[in-house]
Amino acid sequence: MTREYNFDIVIVGGGPAGLSAAWSAAKKGIRVAVLEREEAIGHSVRTSGVTWIKEAKSFGIPSDCYNPIRNYSFYSPNNHITITSSEPQAAVLDVRRTYQFLAYQAASAGADIFVRTNVIGILEENGKLAGVKATSIKDDLVFHSKLVIDASGFYSVIGKNTGTVSQWKRFGVGAEFEAYVDTIDPQTWYLMVGQQYSPAGYAWIFPLGKNKIRIGVGVGKPESQVDPTQRLLELIDKKPGPIGSLGRIVPIEFHYGLIPNEGLTHTTIADNLILVGDAAGQANPLVLEGI
Repeated sequence: MTREYNFDIVIVGGGPAGLSAAWSAAKKGIRVAVLEREEAIGHSVRTSGVTWIKEAKSFGIPSDCYNPIRNYSFYSPNNHITITSSEPQAAVLDVRRTYQFLAYQAASAGADIFVRTNVIGILEENGKLAGVKATSIKDDLVFHSKLVIDASGFYSVIGKNTGTVSQWKRFGVGAEFEAYVDTIDPQTWYLMVGQQYSPAGYAWIFPLGKNKIRIGVGVGKPESQVDPTQRLLELIDKKPGPIGSLGRIVPIEFHYGLIPNEGLTHTTIADNLILVGDAAGQANPLVLEGI
């Protein structure tokens, strides 16, 4: 069975870029649909979730969605330094909770959200983008729209279907554990650089609260062939630098993600199409963090 829908805007991807766009549009009375391929918003975490408190507040994200940070420690093989601010400036997000907060805000403003909905193609009318085709739990779906926003992340599903985006040649790969640890200052994060941590990137310890951290490794491709997951396991085993102060590290959840590292695409706007977030290459090339 095929079901058809009509919206002003169809947004492909239920991450922060897509949900923020949905919330903004729905507040203006625009008919919006968000299509998310997973079974829940925020189901798979692919980011370490670091942001600035000022930015979180600008989106109305409540303080119980993040852990504030005021101490910033940087480690190299031969040195380390800690910078302290009088008030917390940065934050480590509860990613799943934050994404679902944005989803509920978008829904309360009038947006429709379709989970377990996988976009498989595009609709065209007179050679122009006119919507998308998708599959759901039991039906084939057709979404007609005046505008499509590609917020599908690294894979840029719509951008590639329309020829707006090609396969990323330079990108970052990150692997991390959310873990219990014996000891952590919940207001201090750690960034570690050097060959023992990552030959083309860095490692991190981001606290989520008492005895709870995210510890991970990011590697730039194709500059390095190191597997970030394997390097992460080695670091947890050898415990160099600040990792040694954590005591026991007990993984609770594993996260893995890809992020483009080529700067913005040649265009983020085409006929009836806007690309946002990772789909548009909107990532910081220095630290390989998305928006």
